[in-house]
Amino acid sequence: MNDYTIFFDLETGGVEPSHPTIQLGAIAVDASGAEVAAFETKIAFDVAKAAPKALELNHCAAEAWKGAVTPTQAAGKFSAFVKPYSSIEMISKRTGQPYNVAKLAGYNAITFDLPRLKALYAEQFFPCAYLVRDVLQRALFYFDEHPTIAKPENMKLGTVCAYFGITNGTHDALADARLSAKLCACFCKHDSKEVAW
Repeated sequence: MNDYTIFFDLETGGVEPSHPTIQLGAIAVDASGAEVAAFETKIAFDVAKAAPKALELNHCAAEAWKGAVTPTQAAGKFSAFVKPYSSIEMISKRTGQPYNVAKLAGYNAITFDLPRLKALYAEQFFPCAYLVRDVLQRALFYFDEHPTIAKPENMKLGTVCAYFGITNGTHDALADARLSAKLCACFCKHDSKEVAW
């Protein structure tokens, strides 16, 4: 079985838990780090529950969200996307039978994106492993391991990417998923060894 990683990102209508999740984007990469598939969906939400500045930051125009789906539909679409790339084998406690789940990675994914992704699933089966490869944590360790080098101004995804010469737009879920994958690959190169995420 091939080893794949799903780099994912969620955009939200604010940073508080009560603010809605408005977009989900992801890419599947193979063991060499090459992108093999991409996914993006807009999620319908109540504008009154979002912070206006967050919607502005995310370029959230009504026209762009015209085909938005419900959170339940977004979860179903994401499940279908990750299924062919689910390379972590688990054993069912109930049946004793093996099944596969996806390996996730993202930037600040452990504390921010993973809880929101799981919330989209509510009572549905969550098709991913709960242990997420967090690129923010890798960045923090990298700078701890290299105390003599200059550090970025802050640890936001766009800032850290710019520090390593990685440029692209941010505050779009698919774009940020791709930035996370590029940043992860950058750390692997700096480590001068093959690291499969």
